[in-house]
Amino acid sequence: MQSTDERDDSQLVRAAQEGRDDAFNILVLRHRKSVYHTVLGMVGDRDDAEDLTQDAFVKAYESLGSFRAGSSFYTWLYRIAVNLSLNRLRTRKVRSFFRLDNEDIVLPSADSTDLPVEQAELMQKARAAILKLPDKQRAVFILRYFRELPHAEIAAIMDRDIGTIKANYHQAIRKLRDQLGSYVRGDDE
Repeated sequence: MQSTDERDDSQLVRAAQEGRDDAFNILVLRHRKSVYHTVLGMVGDRDDAEDLTQDAFVKAYESLGSFRAGSSFYTWLYRIAVNLSLNRLRTRKVRSFFRLDNEDIVLPSADSTDLPVEQAELMQKARAAILKLPDKQRAVFILRYFRELPHAEIAAIMDRDIGTIKANYHQAIRKLRDQLGSYVRGDDE
């Protein structure tokens, strides 16, 4: 369910800071799906992603009084979600396969023979390749490639300088190209 409220995030944050829980609920509805998919891409497990998404919103709600709009709510929320995900990855011993929707990856052309077999093989290779990336490179790759965030916003989310973010993205793309070949698109900008 998508929110039809036309107030922007900053207006909703101010209302939530004034005690209007309905305003925070709108923020949750507005950002839940994209936060979930970002976290899922990082941790590779649907249950963990669901828990971490909920944890990110709980932490955001509890810390809302200290949010000062130095960055957008979206950037602040993603920073919380990415940090929670990185913490979970540091403590996890066994990693699950990363689940991707077919639309999240460049698939072989539709005129290929045996397309379903090629898709299944590609999905398996993509999951394994993305999970092999170092945690921070994986986070940068997911935020840039799948969420299509600009480098500057990723830098704000991850509290790193933009040069580091660009380097991490470039390294992730190079590693994925080595493993997946022509199926990986992505610029190095």
